[in-house]
Amino acid sequence: MKLSVYLGENLAGYLESTAEKGVVFFYDTAYIKAGQPPISLSLPLSNAEFSQKDCLPFFEGLLPEGDVKKRISDYLHISESSTFKLLKELGGECAGMVSILPEGESNKAKSANAFSRDNYEPLSEKKLAEYIQNINTRPLLKIKEKLRLSLAGAQEKLPLAYINGKYYLPKNGAPSTHILKPTGSGKLSNLAANEYICTELAKYSGLPTSKTELKQIGNTEFLLIERYDRISENNQISRIHQEDICQALGILSDRKYQNDGGPSIADIYNLLKEKTTIPLIETRNFLRYIIFNLIMGNCDAHGKNYSLLFQGNTIQLAPIYDTVSTIIYPDLTRKLSMKVGKHYEFKKINSEDFVLLAGQLNLKPKTILDCYFETIEKIEKN
Repeated sequence: MKLSVYLGENLAGYLESTAEKGVVFFYDTAYIKAGQPPISLSLPLSNAEFSQKDCLPFFEGLLPEGDVKKRISDYLHISESSTFKLLKELGGECAGMVSILPEGESNKAKSANAFSRDNYEPLSEKKLAEYIQNINTRPLLKIKEKLRLSLAGAQEKLPLAYINGKYYLPKNGAPSTHILKPTGSGKLSNLAANEYICTELAKYSGLPTSKTELKQIGNTEFLLIERYDRISENNQISRIHQEDICQALGILSDRKYQNDGGPSIADIYNLLKEKTTIPLIETRNFLRYIIFNLIMGNCDAHGKNYSLLFQGNTIQLAPIYDTVSTIIYPDLTRKLSMKVGKHYEFKKINSEDFVLLAGQLNLKPKTILDCYFETIEKIEKN
């Protein structure tokens, strides 16, 4: 059984489920001959077949994680471990420019870019609030049987279109424009407000961010985030390709934390230094992301919470996202996702760790201190 993998409107290759080799990926010959870009830095253009070990980190990385993945899998009666079957159900609208369709199903990406009733179903505020309130019985990514939407992460999310103050569900492979995140409850109460405040502070500190709005329909609160991998112009919505750092480095989602085999600060820094178009800008922005997350008390800034954005022939660090203050929640760990210097423990980070980090990155300590003071000063100034 095969799935067609598209990058935008171009057939990039095929994901195949085999009895002998598990899931494998191979590029379409015409796609390679046309000199099209690879779908991932971890999957360079090649006539060779990519094994399950090599291709799974990218494709599995398109899917939800944790409890959300389990709930969707249970709802669909599909094993959590079946990346292939889950992508068949959810892969029509993924992060970046990737669309995954059953083999033989035509890709409507080009025609779907037009904002029209054929491509977008109006969604009333009342119905939207109802969907959010019922997430315990029906996951947001499957609020309708025919929806084929996917987003990575361990939090409930809904990709939708928000145009001229109205909500729409994308159909026929049409791209979304925004991501909706419900507010947390119980031990993670006010999560939407938390992320909104942190994102606004990131903007005030001069970091690239997505536009966010804290919305409320009746008693239902949620965060509405404008997608940085989508562009809306002249009644057309287009996709920009992106992948997270774990995908780019070929690391599975369940290994996103450094102490469990995930990327370190140095791993990400060196990737940006090697692959981005203007490394000086992107590596400095990354250092400021790290420092900002420390200032906010975000212990969950792991390898899937940093991404690369591919636009034309350029590669850059994506705007900061998923930045929340985790230390305000007593039941969440104070252990950092990536070690700073010699410490994982948030409270133990000190100036010596920044000096050690500078050495690990072949930088002068002053470079990191300058990033720290620049971030603080801009927050205070604004």
